[in-house]
Amino acid sequence: MNETLTNQIGEQLKAARLEKQLSLDDIQEITKIQRRYLSAIEENNLSVLPGDFYVRAFIRQYALAVGLHPDELLGETKPISMSRTSDLSRAHRDNDGIVRAGIDNTPTVRSRLANSMPTIGLGLLILVALIVIWFVLTHIGTNSQQTSNGGNISVSTSEVSKSSSKSSASKSSASSSSEESSTLDLGTPETNTSLQTTIYNLSNENTKKHTVVITAKNTGTSVKVNDASSNILLNETLASGSKTVEIPSGTTAFNLQFSNVNNASVTVDGQNVEVSGATTSFWNVLFNLNK
Repeated sequence: MNETLTNQIGEQLKAARLEKQLSLDDIQEITKIQRRYLSAIEENNLSVLPGDFYVRAFIRQYALAVGLHPDELLGETKPISMSRTSDLSRAHRDNDGIVRAGIDNTPTVRSRLANSMPTIGLGLLILVALIVIWFVLTHIGTNSQQTSNGGNISVSTSEVSKSSSKSSASKSSASSSSEESSTLDLGTPETNTSLQTTIYNLSNENTKKHTVVITAKNTGTSVKVNDASSNILLNETLASGSKTVEIPSGTTAFNLQFSNVNNASVTVDGQNVEVSGATTSFWNVLFNLNK
């Protein structure tokens, strides 16, 4: 969205407000957006707004409040301030912790381990075979020597069986512990009333896939889901039933934007999500996956 078109949006919103004989305080009461943000939108001073996502969201709410169609007003492009993230749509974090643009073709530790598994397995088989051969040859020589000396020898396998049992129990315990630790812990969310946002800060969850299920209640809800690069994963009006959104691994953050928020319930990986802001029709739920 160029600067001229952004100016036109501010002018159209202001003109529609004046035509309805509404003040900025009236629009603040309707949308629950602070007056200084509304004034900044009219004056095209978008740097005042708290972030890229809120530029488009606040313009949409303002448009609805004065009777304008937000999609026709905004079109398919994004406000200038949102273009800051467009160059990072294919960014990745390398092993040295530095974020670089482009496709990350560096093999991960998991992929390198998977590729080396056949070689490791073959090596283990050879090692086991050598141990068996050494064991057989050693005991044959010992048995022959003791027989020639008139001695007797008995071989017990009970210790081997006990060792195998302990090893199996240890593997089973480790597997069970791994499954238990995979449960997503949402922790305690933060609620920012002025930004109309509930924030979940999660640690090291950006390496995993996540499943979001949104269920519409009563008269339904409008919901939009986008990631940190402003890629839209869902943008629908749900009259009833549920909608599932898969968040791919590598996503550092994603946001759920609701209209009629009190008509929606949300789970992430089967965990119930606390959606605040039932007193307003517009609300966001932001998940930071690598805090």
